[in-house]
Amino acid sequence: MAEYCTATQVRNRLKVAGYLNVADDDDDGALSATELAASITTGIAWAGGKIDYYAINRSPAYDSATLRSGPNSWCSQRAIDLAAWHACTNGGRDCPDSIQTAYDAAIEELKGVMDDGNVIPDTTINSDFNANSHEVYFLQSEMLT
Repeated sequence: MAEYCTATQVRNRLKVAGYLNVADDDDDGALSATELAASITTGIAWAGGKIDYYAINRSPAYDSATLRSGPNSWCSQRAIDLAAWHACTNGGRDCPDSIQTAYDAAIEELKGVMDDGNVIPDTTINSDFNANSHEVYFLQSEMLT
């Protein structure tokens, strides 16, 4: 399944120095594939799961496969904010205020989608959503959080 953002987009949000600071665990000044996977790639996947959780638990729900099937700027920007926060806080570290503020805003916007029925721009709502799928996804999502 396609992710909402890329490692390059997260790096651009964190800037190169911040990117290395949060992901370069051996302090050699370079990012290995292992470090990238541990810090950035897992954050991107986590961010996608959070967006899917809020979107699919909306009533009526969005279909996450449809959301992920094409570029959506709104979802991409929320994913970048969430993934950057995840990378910064990996290992219990504090994150910069700007990253925390962006994370908090992204979560509030996603809560608005789920709780208030706010619409994700440039998307369509799945009117044929299966309620049984919703319950399974909700339970799985709760286990992941």
